[in-house]
Amino acid sequence: MKNSAVLEQLENWIAVRPNDLQAIRRLVTLLDMSNSAQGVSGAFGRAQSKLASTLPKDWQQAFLAPSECAVAYKGWLNVLKSAGIKHAVPVAQVFSGQVLKVQGKVPYCDARLKFFSETKVIPALCHGCYKVQILPETLEKMIQAYLVLLKLDLPGNNTRKCMIELRDGIKYPYKGYIYCNSADEAKACLAAFEGKLAEFGVSGLHLKISHGCSEYGLEYPAFKYSVNAEQTEFEAPKDWAGIEEQYFKGTKFPKPQIKAHTKPFISLRDVFVFRTWAKYAQLIGDETATPFIAQGGPDLPAQFVKRVKAQAAQRNAELTELAAMSQGAAG
Repeated sequence: MKNSAVLEQLENWIAVRPNDLQAIRRLVTLLDMSNSAQGVSGAFGRAQSKLASTLPKDWQQAFLAPSECAVAYKGWLNVLKSAGIKHAVPVAQVFSGQVLKVQGKVPYCDARLKFFSETKVIPALCHGCYKVQILPETLEKMIQAYLVLLKLDLPGNNTRKCMIELRDGIKYPYKGYIYCNSADEAKACLAAFEGKLAEFGVSGLHLKISHGCSEYGLEYPAFKYSVNAEQTEFEAPKDWAGIEEQYFKGTKFPKPQIKAHTKPFISLRDVFVFRTWAKYAQLIGDETATPFIAQGGPDLPAQFVKRVKAQAAQRNAELTELAAMSQGAAG
């Protein structure tokens, strides 16, 4: 079934069952993958078209001013309200750049992390994954990081993402990443990002290079990228290759439906991301969420709120820690 037919089917379904969050998630994901914000029917499709029409020229730079971004967000929520969209699904992360590839291969990170959680074996492909890690001090700084990443021109159009942290035991509430295939590439991307931050006058971000996913370094500290010396190759046990081969034997992964995440408009999914981030920030005591929360917005599921509340005290302490790091650097 073509995407247009699926979109129409989902729109009709949600019109009758507006509380079906699974259907809403699928619909906004498909709309996000559309090459254009125009020509899509249904309440959700029309809302996305309207969102695109509200954007000023060079909106990525215009919204770097927090007050301008808050005003724009208010307008986006009004579009949702006019469309009768009363429920949002929590969307924790947003991507830009090309579809993620590690050493030329799509990594299917969720499957590999599941494999790691069950076996404690770091997948072979992940040994070649490096990242520029961005730790924003507040929601306001997270949004600025996201917008600067959209303006960042990299030779390889490296995958980028910003996200809120929901995993237990993984530090810091706000994260940004630029994915790279080597430590040298990560250093070059880090320098390019620092240059853009200076150009736009953005501060309050802590930057470093990391190796693979956080879970790997927690289990195997030697796998972490060393900030004080050149990275030495982590020696994987000899039986790991066989364990991984057996685990994924016969597994067929779907082909990516798109080649790149970057699009010239704000999608409905993007607005759900901002709504999710704002609610998360409010729940963990981030005062920069106030201008966004004041605008209201569609309801988020109670289980999401409960999950964030359970982490709130720790996340707030991490915000304080990040702020202290800046003060220490300034001193």
